[in-house]
Amino acid sequence: MRYLLMIVVLSVAGYFACQQFKPKPSLPPLPPPPAILTEPAPIINPEEQAKIIKSASDQDPDVRWQAIIFLDKMKVPSAYDVMFDKMHKDQDVELRIKVITLLGQRGAQKIIMQSSPNDPLTQAITADPTSREQRIAEISQHLVAAAKDPLPEIRITALQALDVLGDYSVGSAVTDCLKDPDEKVRLQALKTLNSLQDKKAALIEAERKHQEDLRRKAEEAAKNGH
Repeated sequence: MRYLLMIVVLSVAGYFACQQFKPKPSLPPLPPPPAILTEPAPIINPEEQAKIIKSASDQDPDVRWQAIIFLDKMKVPSAYDVMFDKMHKDQDVELRIKVITLLGQRGAQKIIMQSSPNDPLTQAITADPTSREQRIAEISQHLVAAAKDPLPEIRITALQALDVLGDYSVGSAVTDCLKDPDEKVRLQALKTLNSLQDKKAALIEAERKHQEDLRRKAEEAAKNGH
């Protein structure tokens, strides 16, 4: 009887031991989380964008400005073409000033927007094929031209926009504005030159510190390697 009891106890213990070490069935992998949209999806299709572009030529300057704002939010290359045209040719001086200021703020913004594979209904914004360097050069060229506009307020705004854009290659063009007959334009030209010089000096100093940090880390790695 005692042997029978021992056999039963050993059998039960063996069963629980087998259950303990028995490999558990693998769970199916969790589905990947949905992609996070970094840009809002457009609310109109490409065909309807043409209507917005047409509104940028509306008789009302407020309508034209709102159309330009929307085109800028859509982040399509044609928005720059519209802005370039309006900054030079629009009859409303206030609108031209707004567009020039906007271009200076946008600089060479390169847009990359793709539709989410998890949401096929999400429309994709056409990516700007122009590189950052090309866009900066393009905007700088138009702003330099605006700095020679017959209206002094346009020239001043263009110089301010060149400062915001931060393209150091326009230094010579800005220097030419020191010959401007309007003293306010000459003053803004000097402010822009001073600001661009400060920005370039800050960039050089940041790069110097970065190189020193890389060199220090390389020296530490070499010491720890011996």
